[in-house]
Amino acid sequence: MAMAMSDLPGELVTEILSRVPLTYLRALRCTCKTWEVLSKTHIVGKTDSDGTFLGFMVIDYNLCSMKLDLQGTHDNGNLVYRPSIERVWLLEQAEIWEVFHWDGLLLCVIKDESRLLVWNPYLRQLRWIQTRDKLHSAYMYGLGYGNNNNNDRNHKILRVLDVTKSSEPGPLFEIYDFNSSSWGVLDVDPGNCVIKSGVSLKGNTYFLAKETCLEGFVVESQYILLCFDFTAERFGQRLILPFGAGVRFIKTVVLSSVRDEQLAVLHQSEDNNVMEFWITSKIEPNAASWTRFLRVEMTPQSFVTESFFIDEEKKLALVSGFFKLFRHIYKRAYIIREQGCIESVEMRKDREPGNKLVFSSYAPSLVQLQINR
Repeated sequence: MAMAMSDLPGELVTEILSRVPLTYLRALRCTCKTWEVLSKTHIVGKTDSDGTFLGFMVIDYNLCSMKLDLQGTHDNGNLVYRPSIERVWLLEQAEIWEVFHWDGLLLCVIKDESRLLVWNPYLRQLRWIQTRDKLHSAYMYGLGYGNNNNNDRNHKILRVLDVTKSSEPGPLFEIYDFNSSSWGVLDVDPGNCVIKSGVSLKGNTYFLAKETCLEGFVVESQYILLCFDFTAERFGQRLILPFGAGVRFIKTVVLSSVRDEQLAVLHQSEDNNVMEFWITSKIEPNAASWTRFLRVEMTPQSFVTESFFIDEEKKLALVSGFFKLFRHIYKRAYIIREQGCIESVEMRKDREPGNKLVFSSYAPSLVQLQINR
């Protein structure tokens, strides 16, 4: 007599779940009721490391899932990098301005609305968060969690007002607490810095900031890092970047994370086409040390990176951005490997010029959002 799926030994089921690729989650949940329940208390595909990039991106204000084989596929004898991109129909009624990833959750900033959306793609749970205004382009977000005495995670959202983009007065720093479902105003001081953007890592957010100081009779600016500690709800000490970070010598600086364990930074110089990637060998709210990961001469020289992802094991980086040619803006993505090997990724080309093509790598999570499921 054949054994039913629900009759398999528990250890065997756990092993099967760990080997099923995350992209087959929907099919697995349809196999039997027991497996559907188990997939919501265990992470599927823990041991799946087939060199596939899984992530989310915003295209023309639509949130899309993205799957890309980083080893490429063969098409008529040619090796091509052609991602599978699908619109997330669960969120089809919302126009997404930006998307951020932390602890297996996605924060979606909704265009022209006074609401934020938090989504757990793995558990298919939603949580809407009301804000006091619609100034989406005037805010930056930091994502993390605080730890209480029981070491439980209390997820939080830090909202930072960019005064250069807002004509209306308002609090510079606000924080949303998931446990209390409420916003509060923070009285914190980032020093003589203008915060630019941030990346979530180990429950905190590391912000890229522009620091201005007076050297003699000359005003100089440089890029530094500031960590916001979500447990203490304050900024840490300024952290120095591993390269000459004078603002007037830098074309762009972009932050990313590696498996929620390390911080990564990419920088491009203003006077040449060199692109460098650095990864932290140590990262704490008040200390960081770095090693260089990749260095490449980028073509076209006018290419500006908007986001990137690093696969440390395969020694490669996936970057997205744009370059200008005459009056036109072209969105592009590339895979960059050792020895300066640059390979083009075939992306859609009909995006609106002002809409960023931003990658956000994804790792599943069992964090419960509790409402708006």
